[in-house]
Amino acid sequence: MTALIITNIVSFVSTNLDDIFVLTIFFSQIGSKVKKTDVVFGQYLGIGLLVLISIIASYGLSFFSSDKLGLLGFIPIILGIKSLIDHKKESKNAVSSEDDKERVETQITVDNVGNKNILTGIIRPQILKVMFVTIANGADNIGIYIPLFSRYSLGQLVITIIIFSIMIAFWCFLGYKLANFPFIKRQLEKYKHIAIPLVFIALGLYIIFESGLIS
Repeated sequence: MTALIITNIVSFVSTNLDDIFVLTIFFSQIGSKVKKTDVVFGQYLGIGLLVLISIIASYGLSFFSSDKLGLLGFIPIILGIKSLIDHKKESKNAVSSEDDKERVETQITVDNVGNKNILTGIIRPQILKVMFVTIANGADNIGIYIPLFSRYSLGQLVITIIIFSIMIAFWCFLGYKLANFPFIKRQLEKYKHIAIPLVFIALGLYIIFESGLIS
């Protein structure tokens, strides 16, 4: 039992070290649109799907090749470009008159109310954003999880899922603390309109090249 717990903790930490940085970026965006629970739920869904795919594949139902996983790298790239475009739009709105700003804010409020009614019972887009980036960033985890899980019994897989669930909570805690560390928080607040899109784009490029999709 002890060996199983240690193995699972080591495998989680070794495959998700870079995820701490990504979580820090997401937690730095907490505000009126993004909630802390969005990041946490998105992280659980993302890693949960990676684990589920690995379990299925470990039992001989492999339906993907490792290089094709590099296609997931386009997800953070698209999100990064979208962040740059959104910031540009916000900058244009900032130079408009006060009346225009009030009109835009009122319209946004009305739209948000309508969206909440339409999206009742559906996963928040902010959660999906975190989930997709988590999956893309952890695509290479599958290559480690598959051989690991293939040796486990059903009971050991259950224990593994419990341990991973605890580790995800701990990872979210670390990411949140880092995002609120005074120096890091000041720098992210100052440069996040540039840093966050660049981080996502760089992450996407890394995933694509690391997977061997582009050689």
